[in-house]
Amino acid sequence: MSAYIRASKLTLDVPVFLQRERASSGWLDMFLGAAFDPPKRKLARLLDGVDLDIRDGDRVAILGRNGAGKSTLLRVLNRVYQPTSGRIDVQGSCQALLNMSLGFNGEATVRENIFLRGVAMGLRSEYLRDNVGEILEFAGLGQKAGHRLRTLSSGQRLRLGFAISTSVQHDIMLMDEWVGTGDANFMARAKERMQNRVSGSRIVVLASHSVGLLRDVCNKGIVLEGGRKVFAGDIAAALGAYHELLAKVRNNEFVEATPEERALAQIYGAVEEIRALDNAGRFFVKGWMIDDEGAIPSGAALELNGYRYAIQIEARIKRGDVVRHFGLAEEECGFHAIVEVPEATAVQDLVGANVLGGRTAEEADAPLRLGPAVLAAMGRVRAH
Repeated sequence: MSAYIRASKLTLDVPVFLQRERASSGWLDMFLGAAFDPPKRKLARLLDGVDLDIRDGDRVAILGRNGAGKSTLLRVLNRVYQPTSGRIDVQGSCQALLNMSLGFNGEATVRENIFLRGVAMGLRSEYLRDNVGEILEFAGLGQKAGHRLRTLSSGQRLRLGFAISTSVQHDIMLMDEWVGTGDANFMARAKERMQNRVSGSRIVVLASHSVGLLRDVCNKGIVLEGGRKVFAGDIAAALGAYHELLAKVRNNEFVEATPEERALAQIYGAVEEIRALDNAGRFFVKGWMIDDEGAIPSGAALELNGYRYAIQIEARIKRGDVVRHFGLAEEECGFHAIVEVPEATAVQDLVGANVLGGRTAEEADAPLRLGPAVLAAMGRVRAH
């Protein structure tokens, strides 16, 4: 039986209590205000009409700014929060690495806390009894089994919570950030176990600010803003949409929700330099491009006055800046190319031209952004 997560119009409202702002000249005014002007209850919408269709084999990244609703969505998927409205269906056993201290009691012993947290996770007591030794060994707390939990350091408690949470392989794994704390020895073992658990899971949903990690682990992504889903698609496209969202937020632009996944492939790229090589219409073109899948398109064309001219890519160039921006695995997304336009002898003759990218030169139909230097050379903008 396959695993899946399906949600329709998922909405979550929670009550918040707001105190009216009022001027006070001293302690007495402040106490009187607290007594006779109590906080008023309002509802805050944390998730707003989120649709999801996560299928067997998907590794989904949840992207968004702080407060966008990433952790809240994971908690709704894990049934920690009951949605106010909408429908959610989850098929398959679910493991959530959201709160490593869930179910812990500081006055109970380390061994007792293994049972307390395990039961809170839905594990059977028989399983915990048979595996308590392995859990203690993995956490490096075999000598602390009879100690009260409150005597352990925060790092030791984290190791214990991680060891319990990852002791079982589940169909669905929900993670809020990758485990990134602990000593070097524990981190090496934790990383290996995480990779094994991710590989063994049918579905992984990961919220993180680490672009490189999301690019390595995930094949799809969704972008949240203000509790709304504003983009869903392949991971490269989602990372691109996330960076575009950040740019819009910086410019105070409105972010529009696009609930449906983008069906057509998208090409991202830019042309940073065009210069004439001779008077026979040969031009040098420098730039970069990637597609939805994070792969490197192999085709490009220049369109001018209704005619297309194939661009011959001569060399692939490593572009660390683009790789870091989009979280790519492929480094050679930059290119140096040659294009022949017989009707042009200078860059100024290319005014009105568009450079297009695609998987082949014949399929090239996605405009690449023309950089300021190129526009200045064409005379379309004034160089500074």
